[in-house]
Amino acid sequence: MRKIIYLICVFVSICVLSGCGSKSVTIKFGGDTETVEESKVESGTEEESNIAEKSAVQETVAEVANSESLQETQPQTVAVTQAQVLTTLYVVNCNESITLRVSDSTNSKEIKQIPLGAAVSFMENAANGFYKVSYNGSIGYALASYLSVDPYDHYVAPTKASTVWSGKVVRCNEYITLRRTPSTKGEEITKIPLGAIVTVYSGADNGFYYIDYDGFEGYALAGYIDAY
Repeated sequence: MRKIIYLICVFVSICVLSGCGSKSVTIKFGGDTETVEESKVESGTEEESNIAEKSAVQETVAEVANSESLQETQPQTVAVTQAQVLTTLYVVNCNESITLRVSDSTNSKEIKQIPLGAAVSFMENAANGFYKVSYNGSIGYALASYLSVDPYDHYVAPTKASTVWSGKVVRCNEYITLRRTPSTKGEEITKIPLGAIVTVYSGADNGFYYIDYDGFEGYALAGYIDAY
């Protein structure tokens, strides 16, 4: 028995010295088979380490690619500054003009007068029945009851004077314009040719006469009408 053990030890030593490595060695004794196997532990460890490193690199590359893909697909937030859109209102329902004031009170200081038919820019609602508006570069407060998006809403035509007179269109190239309001931005009714005779019903209002021409009543610039 000792001889057999001795022979096994010698044989194993020879295999190790000759680089048997992980090869299996089978020895038969009396019909019984015994297998002696050695594994290259160090070699296996190196291979596992290499596989782990490759796996880590692949995971890192995958994470970077996935991150870039998400950045490409995710919508970019763009800050957009929207300019304030101002609504145009017109002065209506007054005799000549309304007052632009420094605050939303009828007792506040006057900035300027806004003539009938003039356009203002609405900015925001205010207290006490006022709107905050802009007119010819001035910002202030005006009574909302005299402002409308329709320049002819509740428009009050002036009272015709007891003494009317005839006028003649002069000092223009071809014609002047008859308008619904005493403003150069007022809606056009018709054109009055140079030399035409008109009936003047009122004095100048914001530089306009209230007149009648060929059955049409409206406003025309006083500077182009002389007494006939």
